[in-house]
Amino acid sequence: MATPSAPSALSEPAQTQFDLGIWYTLFNWATLTVAIQNQWGGPDSSDKRDFLAGALSERFAAEPSTDQDDIEIMLLQFLEDEFGVRCEDETEVGVAQDIIKIRQEVGERNFVTVEALKQRWESRRGREVNTGNVQVREVEQEGEWDSVDEESESDVEMEDAPVVKAPREKPVPEVDEEGFTKVVGKKKR
Repeated sequence: MATPSAPSALSEPAQTQFDLGIWYTLFNWATLTVAIQNQWGGPDSSDKRDFLAGALSERFAAEPSTDQDDIEIMLLQFLEDEFGVRCEDETEVGVAQDIIKIRQEVGERNFVTVEALKQRWESRRGREVNTGNVQVREVEQEGEWDSVDEESESDVEMEDAPVVKAPREKPVPEVDEEGFTKVVGKKKR
């Protein structure tokens, strides 16, 4: 879906709100959240969400005529490349729509959607994102693997990874005043 006219460059406050809107939208995307929670992108999985938010923002700055289809393709490619996830539930469509909507709103100095997303994020701070009935399946990636995988010679090849259903109820993680989450062993739960 192409926009009728290319949006102009955003003012600094509007750009800040747009960047926040992108981040909140990605944070609320259950498919990406499942991939991050399971660290399918490695130990720096949550940093990859921040990178994606920045890449989306830069895309709009470089190409103001970026449309919903461009964003959908970018989201799908990122999930597959960085997390080994092939999104087949079309949730990327809603995420792309939200990002386009936020871009249009902040261009008109309307920050209502960004504020609503911020309040949604703050309302559950310290608790895991509800992933509902999201079903995610890892896809096999070709290419280089990290040294941990190369050391294991007894790996069993799998055709398809099992479908991951909504995670079991987990205890609410303890977050200290500096924002770090306390790690608890399985036996202590």
